[in-house]
Amino acid sequence: MNRTYKHIALVFILIGFLNSCTDTVDVDVPNGGARLVVEASINWEKGTSGQKQTIKLSASTAFFDNNPDVPVLGALVTVTKNDDGMQFIFEDQSNGDYITNSFEPEVDQSYTLEILYNGQIYTATETLMSVTDINDIEQTIEGGGDEEEIQIKVFFDDPAGIENYYLGEFNSSVNPLLTLTALSDQFTDGNENFIEFDNEELTPEATVDINIYGISEAYYNYIDILIEQSGENDGPFQTTPVQLRGNCFNQNNPDEEVLGYFRLGEVVRTTYTIQ
Repeated sequence: MNRTYKHIALVFILIGFLNSCTDTVDVDVPNGGARLVVEASINWEKGTSGQKQTIKLSASTAFFDNNPDVPVLGALVTVTKNDDGMQFIFEDQSNGDYITNSFEPEVDQSYTLEILYNGQIYTATETLMSVTDINDIEQTIEGGGDEEEIQIKVFFDDPAGIENYYLGEFNSSVNPLLTLTALSDQFTDGNENFIEFDNEELTPEATVDINIYGISEAYYNYIDILIEQSGENDGPFQTTPVQLRGNCFNQNNPDEEVLGYFRLGEVVRTTYTIQ
Protein backbone atom coordinates (compact mmCIF):
# COMPACT_ATOMS: atom_id res chain seq x y z
CA MET A 1 0.00 0.00 0.00
CA ASN A 2 1.54 3.31 -1.01
CA ARG A 3 1.57 6.41 1.14
CA THR A 4 -1.57 7.96 -0.49
CA TYR A 5 -3.73 4.89 0.23
CA LYS A 6 -2.34 4.74 3.76
CA HIS A 7 -3.54 8.32 4.35
CA ILE A 8 -7.01 7.55 2.90
CA ALA A 9 -7.34 4.46 5.08
CA LEU A 10 -6.31 6.44 8.15
CA VAL A 11 -8.98 9.07 7.41
CA PHE A 12 -11.74 6.42 7.15
CA ILE A 13 -10.60 4.79 10.40
CA LEU A 14 -10.66 8.19 12.16
CA ILE A 15 -14.15 8.98 10.81
CA GLY A 16 -15.41 5.62 12.02
CA PHE A 17 -13.92 6.22 15.46
CA LEU A 18 -15.53 9.67 15.76
CA ASN A 19 -18.90 8.32 14.68
CA SER A 20 -18.68 5.62 17.31
CA CYS A 21 -18.26 8.34 19.97
CA THR A 22 -21.56 10.06 19.19
CA ASP A 23 -23.81 7.36 20.65
CA THR A 24 -26.29 8.72 23.18
CA VAL A 25 -25.76 7.53 26.74
CA ASP A 26 -28.88 7.45 28.89
CA VAL A 27 -28.19 8.09 32.56
CA ASP A 28 -30.79 6.63 34.89
CA VAL A 29 -31.04 9.10 37.78
CA PRO A 30 -33.15 7.82 40.68
CA ASN A 31 -36.24 9.95 41.25
CA GLY A 32 -37.87 9.56 44.65
CA GLY A 33 -40.71 11.92 43.79
CA ALA A 34 -41.37 15.55 44.58
CA ARG A 35 -40.02 16.98 47.85
CA LEU A 36 -41.45 19.89 49.79
CA VAL A 37 -38.97 22.78 49.63
CA VAL A 38 -39.18 25.28 52.51
CA GLU A 39 -37.45 28.66 52.10
CA ALA A 40 -38.21 30.27 55.46
CA SER A 41 -35.66 32.90 56.43
CA ILE A 42 -37.09 35.47 58.85
CA ASN A 43 -34.66 38.39 58.52
CA TRP A 44 -34.98 41.35 60.86
CA GLU A 45 -33.00 44.23 59.39
CA LYS A 46 -31.64 46.55 62.06
CA GLY A 47 -33.54 49.80 62.19
CA THR A 48 -36.77 48.36 60.79
CA SER A 49 -39.88 46.89 62.40
CA GLY A 50 -39.35 43.51 60.71
CA GLN A 51 -43.11 43.10 60.40
CA LYS A 52 -43.23 42.09 56.73
CA GLN A 53 -41.84 38.58 56.21
CA THR A 54 -42.12 36.04 53.40
CA ILE A 55 -41.94 32.25 53.41
CA LYS A 56 -41.68 30.46 50.06
CA LEU A 57 -42.94 26.90 49.48
CA SER A 58 -42.36 24.78 46.40
CA ALA A 59 -42.16 21.16 45.28
CA SER A 60 -38.93 19.87 43.75
CA THR A 61 -38.86 18.40 40.23
CA ALA A 62 -36.81 15.59 38.63
CA PHE A 63 -33.07 16.15 38.03
CA PHE A 64 -33.34 16.53 34.24
CA ASP A 65 -36.71 18.31 34.29
CA ASN A 66 -36.57 21.60 32.38
CA ASN A 67 -39.26 23.12 34.60
CA PRO A 68 -38.30 24.96 37.79
CA ASP A 69 -39.64 23.87 41.16
CA VAL A 70 -43.43 23.99 41.26
CA PRO A 71 -45.02 26.56 43.63
CA VAL A 72 -46.97 25.01 46.50
CA LEU A 73 -50.45 26.55 46.78
CA GLY A 74 -53.18 26.19 49.36
CA ALA A 75 -51.00 25.52 52.40
CA LEU A 76 -51.73 26.97 55.83
CA VAL A 77 -48.58 28.60 57.19
CA THR A 78 -48.15 30.01 60.69
CA VAL A 79 -45.24 31.00 62.94
CA THR A 80 -45.78 30.96 66.72
CA LYS A 81 -43.67 32.71 69.36
CA ASN A 82 -43.23 29.97 71.91
CA ASP A 83 -43.01 31.99 75.15
CA ASP A 84 -46.46 33.59 74.88
CA GLY A 85 -48.17 31.66 72.08
CA MET A 86 -48.54 34.69 69.81
CA GLN A 87 -49.33 33.42 66.32
CA PHE A 88 -48.52 35.04 62.97
CA ILE A 89 -50.48 33.88 59.93
CA PHE A 90 -48.71 33.93 56.55
CA GLU A 91 -51.25 34.54 53.78
CA ASP A 92 -51.15 32.53 50.54
CA GLN A 93 -50.24 34.78 47.57
CA SER A 94 -51.14 32.06 45.01
CA ASN A 95 -47.57 31.96 43.65
CA GLY A 96 -45.74 29.94 46.31
CA ASP A 97 -45.15 32.98 48.53
CA TYR A 98 -46.76 33.26 51.96
CA ILE A 99 -46.62 36.73 53.52
CA THR A 100 -47.37 38.37 56.86
CA ASN A 101 -47.31 42.09 57.61
CA SER A 102 -47.62 41.74 61.39
CA PHE A 103 -44.60 39.71 62.51
CA GLU A 104 -43.02 40.80 65.82
CA PRO A 105 -39.33 39.83 65.99
CA GLU A 106 -37.66 39.47 69.38
CA VAL A 107 -34.01 38.53 69.89
CA ASP A 108 -33.31 35.26 71.74
CA GLN A 109 -36.95 34.16 71.47
CA SER A 110 -37.90 30.73 70.14
CA TYR A 111 -40.37 30.42 67.26
CA THR A 112 -42.11 27.42 65.68
CA LEU A 113 -43.07 27.21 62.02
CA GLU A 114 -46.10 25.04 61.15
CA ILE A 115 -47.18 24.15 57.62
CA LEU A 116 -50.42 22.25 56.94
CA TYR A 117 -50.36 20.84 53.42
CA ASN A 118 -52.05 17.87 51.76
CA GLY A 119 -53.20 16.55 55.12
CA GLN A 120 -49.64 16.60 56.49
CA ILE A 121 -48.20 18.72 59.31
CA TYR A 122 -44.67 20.07 58.89
CA THR A 123 -42.91 21.86 61.76
CA ALA A 124 -39.57 23.47 62.62
CA THR A 125 -38.35 25.39 65.67
CA GLU A 126 -35.56 27.99 65.82
CA THR A 127 -34.36 30.96 67.89
CA LEU A 128 -34.00 34.51 66.57
CA MET A 129 -30.32 35.45 66.84
CA SER A 130 -28.77 38.92 67.09
CA VAL A 131 -25.94 40.60 65.18
CA THR A 132 -23.87 43.72 65.89
CA ASP A 133 -23.38 46.68 63.56
CA ILE A 134 -20.60 46.80 60.96
CA ASN A 135 -17.61 48.80 62.20
CA ASP A 136 -15.56 49.15 59.05
CA ILE A 137 -14.78 47.69 55.61
CA GLU A 138 -11.16 47.28 54.55
CA GLN A 139 -9.98 46.71 50.96
CA THR A 140 -6.68 45.00 50.16
CA ILE A 141 -4.90 43.29 47.26
CA GLU A 142 -4.16 39.59 47.63
CA GLY A 143 -1.63 37.56 45.64
CA GLY A 144 0.53 38.97 42.89
CA GLY A 145 0.98 39.00 39.15
CA ASP A 146 -1.72 37.08 37.29
CA GLU A 147 -3.04 35.75 40.62
CA GLU A 148 -3.74 39.21 42.03
CA GLU A 149 -7.29 39.88 43.24
CA ILE A 150 -9.18 42.43 45.33
CA GLN A 151 -10.30 41.37 48.80
CA ILE A 152 -12.58 43.16 51.26
CA LYS A 153 -12.93 42.49 54.99
CA VAL A 154 -16.07 43.44 56.92
CA PHE A 155 -15.34 44.15 60.61
CA PHE A 156 -17.81 43.95 63.52
CA ASP A 157 -17.63 43.46 67.31
CA ASP A 158 -18.34 40.04 68.81
CA PRO A 159 -20.16 40.08 72.19
CA ALA A 160 -18.03 38.54 74.95
CA GLY A 161 -19.00 35.43 76.88
CA ILE A 162 -21.60 34.27 74.36
CA GLU A 163 -21.27 31.71 71.58
CA ASN A 164 -22.02 33.58 68.37
CA TYR A 165 -22.35 32.43 64.80
CA TYR A 166 -22.57 34.53 61.66
CA LEU A 167 -23.42 34.24 57.98
CA GLY A 168 -21.91 36.63 55.45
CA GLU A 169 -23.68 37.07 52.11
CA PHE A 170 -21.95 38.91 49.26
CA ASN A 171 -23.48 39.82 45.90
CA SER A 172 -21.22 41.73 43.51
CA SER A 173 -22.16 43.65 40.38
CA VAL A 174 -19.60 41.62 38.37
CA ASN A 175 -20.91 38.19 39.31
CA PRO A 176 -24.59 37.15 39.56
CA LEU A 177 -23.85 34.32 42.00
CA LEU A 178 -24.06 34.85 45.76
CA THR A 179 -21.02 34.10 47.89
CA LEU A 180 -21.73 32.77 51.40
CA THR A 181 -19.33 32.57 54.34
CA ALA A 182 -20.12 31.05 57.77
CA LEU A 183 -18.17 32.16 60.85
CA SER A 184 -17.94 31.01 64.47
CA ASP A 185 -16.44 33.05 67.33
CA GLN A 186 -14.93 29.93 68.91
CA PHE A 187 -11.41 31.42 68.88
CA THR A 188 -12.28 35.13 68.76
CA ASP A 189 -14.90 35.55 71.49
CA GLY A 190 -15.25 39.15 72.62
CA ASN A 191 -12.94 40.54 69.93
CA GLU A 192 -13.46 42.43 66.70
CA ASN A 193 -14.25 39.80 64.06
CA PHE A 194 -14.30 40.02 60.29
CA ILE A 195 -15.76 38.18 57.33
CA GLU A 196 -13.86 38.42 54.06
CA PHE A 197 -14.81 38.31 50.40
CA ASP A 198 -12.60 38.19 47.33
CA ASN A 199 -13.20 37.68 43.64
CA GLU A 200 -10.73 37.90 40.78
CA GLU A 201 -13.38 39.70 38.68
CA LEU A 202 -13.67 42.66 41.04
CA THR A 203 -12.53 45.95 39.53
CA PRO A 204 -12.71 49.61 40.62
CA GLU A 205 -16.28 51.00 40.64
CA ALA A 206 -17.78 47.52 41.02
CA THR A 207 -20.27 47.32 43.90
CA VAL A 208 -20.75 44.59 46.50
CA ASP A 209 -24.00 44.20 48.45
CA ILE A 210 -23.13 42.90 51.92
CA ASN A 211 -25.45 41.19 54.42
CA ILE A 212 -24.22 39.93 57.80
CA TYR A 213 -26.69 37.69 59.67
CA GLY A 214 -26.77 36.40 63.22
CA ILE A 215 -27.49 32.66 63.06
CA SER A 216 -27.90 29.75 65.47
CA GLU A 217 -25.30 27.05 66.06
CA ALA A 218 -27.58 24.49 64.39
CA TYR A 219 -27.92 26.60 61.25
CA TYR A 220 -24.18 27.33 61.28
CA ASN A 221 -23.46 23.59 61.20
CA TYR A 222 -25.97 23.15 58.37
CA ILE A 223 -24.85 26.03 56.16
CA ASP A 224 -21.13 25.37 56.77
CA ILE A 225 -21.51 21.86 55.32
CA LEU A 226 -23.64 23.18 52.46
CA ILE A 227 -21.02 25.81 51.56
CA GLU A 228 -18.24 23.22 51.71
CA GLN A 229 -20.11 20.75 49.50
CA SER A 230 -21.00 23.41 46.92
CA GLY A 231 -17.42 24.77 46.69
CA GLU A 232 -14.86 24.24 43.98
CA ASN A 233 -12.51 22.04 45.98
CA ASP A 234 -11.25 19.53 43.39
CA GLY A 235 -8.16 18.46 45.33
CA PRO A 236 -7.45 14.97 46.66
CA PHE A 237 -8.66 15.86 50.17
CA GLN A 238 -12.09 17.22 49.29
CA THR A 239 -14.94 16.39 51.67
CA THR A 240 -17.10 13.38 50.84
CA PRO A 241 -20.67 14.63 50.22
CA VAL A 242 -23.19 13.67 52.89
CA GLN A 243 -26.97 13.82 52.96
CA LEU A 244 -27.89 17.21 54.37
CA ARG A 245 -31.24 17.60 56.13
CA GLY A 246 -32.72 20.84 57.37
CA ASN A 247 -34.80 21.35 60.50
CA CYS A 248 -38.26 20.93 58.92
CA PHE A 249 -39.97 17.60 59.59
CA ASN A 250 -43.25 15.93 58.69
CA GLN A 251 -44.95 15.12 62.00
CA ASN A 252 -47.10 12.47 60.28
CA ASN A 253 -44.15 10.82 58.55
CA PRO A 254 -40.73 11.65 60.09
CA ASP A 255 -38.97 9.66 57.35
CA GLU A 256 -40.14 12.04 54.62
CA GLU A 257 -37.28 14.16 53.27
CA VAL A 258 -38.09 17.86 53.48
CA LEU A 259 -35.69 20.30 51.81
CA GLY A 260 -34.78 23.72 53.15
CA TYR A 261 -34.47 25.38 56.55
CA PHE A 262 -36.41 27.61 58.96
CA ARG A 263 -34.17 30.25 60.53
CA LEU A 264 -34.51 33.66 62.17
CA GLY A 265 -31.93 36.38 62.74
CA GLU A 266 -31.02 40.02 62.75
CA VAL A 267 -29.21 41.30 59.66
CA VAL A 268 -27.11 44.36 58.90
CA ARG A 269 -26.84 45.46 55.28
CA THR A 270 -24.58 47.80 53.36
CA THR A 271 -23.18 48.33 49.87
CA TYR A 272 -19.46 48.83 49.24
CA THR A 273 -17.93 50.34 46.08
CA ILE A 274 -14.54 48.95 45.08
CA GLN A 275 -11.86 51.69 45.07
